[in-house]
Amino acid sequence: MHASVNSAPVFDRGQWRRAALSFLALSAAVPVDVLEERDQQGVYRFMRGRHKYYGIGSLVIFFALFSGYGMGHMLATMSTISAWGAVTAGIIWAVFQWCLERQMLISIRADAAWWKKLFGLSWRGLLALLSASTMVYPFFVESNRAEIDVKVGEMARTRLIDNVQSAQLAVGLPALRQDATRVEGAIKQVDVALASEPPDLAAYRQRAKQCWQTFAKTDLAIQRQLRPLLSQKNAAAPDALLDAKIDALNQKLNTAKAPCQNADSLVMTKLLDWKQQKNAEKKVLLNEQKQVQSHIAEAKQKEISLSESQEKKITLAAQSGFAADFAAVADLVRNDANRRFQLIWWLTWFFAIEMVAILVKFTSTTDVDLRFNSMEVAAQEQISAQLQIQQEQIATQRLQASVQAKGEQGVWLEDDGQMAQARLRLEQELETQLHRQLSELDMGLRLNVEALTLHLSQLDAIQQLKNNSMVLNAGSVDPRIENMVQETIAKILDSLAGFQGSTIKV
Repeated sequence: MHASVNSAPVFDRGQWRRAALSFLALSAAVPVDVLEERDQQGVYRFMRGRHKYYGIGSLVIFFALFSGYGMGHMLATMSTISAWGAVTAGIIWAVFQWCLERQMLISIRADAAWWKKLFGLSWRGLLALLSASTMVYPFFVESNRAEIDVKVGEMARTRLIDNVQSAQLAVGLPALRQDATRVEGAIKQVDVALASEPPDLAAYRQRAKQCWQTFAKTDLAIQRQLRPLLSQKNAAAPDALLDAKIDALNQKLNTAKAPCQNADSLVMTKLLDWKQQKNAEKKVLLNEQKQVQSHIAEAKQKEISLSESQEKKITLAAQSGFAADFAAVADLVRNDANRRFQLIWWLTWFFAIEMVAILVKFTSTTDVDLRFNSMEVAAQEQISAQLQIQQEQIATQRLQASVQAKGEQGVWLEDDGQMAQARLRLEQELETQLHRQLSELDMGLRLNVEALTLHLSQLDAIQQLKNNSMVLNAGSVDPRIENMVQETIAKILDSLAGFQGSTIKV
């Protein structure tokens, strides 16, 4: 009882060890029985080959696990992939990588020619590089997570700025703002013009000034004449002649003053027209400014809606995980020499590890390889022997058939003349007999047709006689007429039977 209990763990350990060795051998694409074969002393028969292929199997499992982890990591960073989906995809990819590595190892022959080895090494190296990139990517991303997050934010911000600018261009906002700036500048120019005077107003003012200067001289002269007269008028009694002189001088003064007043009126009219014109222009510009501002407000609403809708997509893209990380990694590798060196270093290291199994299988020939090569040579020899035996059997059967055919052909050639004459006589006799039977048949058919026609005519006549008898005898039929009908029908049946018999003979 105690011994059985203690033997169970030992059995389990041995079973697990056997399962692990079987999986390692299966990964290396070799039978575990060959690697575990022992001699009579209990020593492993293929020591070097055993270590070689168990090591290759370990590398294959290592590559499969890391490749599956890399694929699962890449899928886990995608926003639409669940954790279970990423784990499942990673497991599937690991199994695929394991099968791929096994197929690559199976297709390698250590004793192949060097040019075949170089050709095989080239395409296997390409596959190894692709597998190494899948392994390296998650480690590179996680080791540079902070820089990648910063780069993703910068790229998202740049895209948001570009989004705003493109939205403004889409609704025509820059052109509307240029129109608003142009209208605002025109309004400022009109305000400046309103605060200033017309360009030609200075000339009119100069004329008015000169006129008033001339009038001042005339006014001074006339005032000199008026003062004594006014003094006389105030001192003396009213005098019509004095009043007439004073009125004449005042009239002269007003006449001299009128051109200057007209010049001042012209200046004021010009200034008023200028103000009215500029106010009208300003009113038009203010209306245009109001329209432009309304268009700008509408364009801003459209620009905001477009920008917000695209901004949501940009934000989702920045949070998409794998795509954003991949774009940031590509930007870092292009523009950052340190990150580029890090990626190349890791990729070279994983690629070298990936190539170890291939190079070991290519370059080293162990006792297990010799055993497999001898087994393959023996199998090829056996297949070649079986193929040769089958070919010889087919050739023998073909020769037997040929000999038999030639013998039968000789017999027919020896009896060719007699058989031909007998066949000719038989054909002539058959032809004569056929002509005779056709003549007799033609004669019989002709007689049967004539008899059938005669009997049918008789049957028609008897039927007519029967009808007449029924009329004369009030519906009753003469028995003799019935007998004639029966006899005629019997004759018709005999004629038909003879016609049918002649046809059967043919």
